[in-house]
Amino acid sequence: MVIQTCLRMIGSACCAVTVLMIGGCSGNYYTANVNGEQKVYRVDEQGGKTLVYETDQQGKVTIYDANDPMAKRQVAAQEAAANLSRKTTERPDQATNGVKRQSTEPIYVDLAPAVLDEQMQKAERAKGAVADQIRSEFVADPMIKLIDRGQERSGLLKPHLSAGADVEVLPKVSLKQAYGIDRTTGKPVKVLAVVFEATITSQTPPATYTVSESGQAQRNLEVSRRFANRVKQVIMDKIGPNIPAH
Repeated sequence: MVIQTCLRMIGSACCAVTVLMIGGCSGNYYTANVNGEQKVYRVDEQGGKTLVYETDQQGKVTIYDANDPMAKRQVAAQEAAANLSRKTTERPDQATNGVKRQSTEPIYVDLAPAVLDEQMQKAERAKGAVADQIRSEFVADPMIKLIDRGQERSGLLKPHLSAGADVEVLPKVSLKQAYGIDRTTGKPVKVLAVVFEATITSQTPPATYTVSESGQAQRNLEVSRRFANRVKQVIMDKIGPNIPAH
């Protein structure tokens, strides 16, 4: 496992705890996914929830607390996508109006090495282990093809010689003190959680998405698989159908 053995001191009691909230710089957050819609709540120390923003099935985001750090980050991602869209409109690419990628054609993805927070860096068993763990969830996918970034650890896949990236994925991994629900007592408890986040960007057509997944640090492999599946779902379902043919 990526998380060092010493982190297991959080205790066997954690096995009876369901992690619901991820820790942020200014609070804890709970992400609910219902019928393809995502709702992000801020959670206080008493377990009270405040809706920060929600994303519908079409990717439209509604902000409810503009002063919240998580909401500000989401707004910044939307603004970046809007700026890219304006630039594309001003200098239209021929590929934008051309033939779209067929569903059987691969999608070339530039997967950046994961950025780790200080706590995750300390817990990593070997330098690059977390990045390789995330990358391993993509290399066997039949439709997603990772391109080489010229990194020392890019040996998992030989470079693709002719095509550039259709999509860029920037992952981030953190260890947080988070709130969970003790399934025995039903009360909020503090646990150590691993948090996977990603910004997913398509250049043509311009679009930016963010996803996150969290869970107990002791189950980081399971959490990383769920995280990778959510990233791949965005790439395949929201970006893939609009990518121009190569």
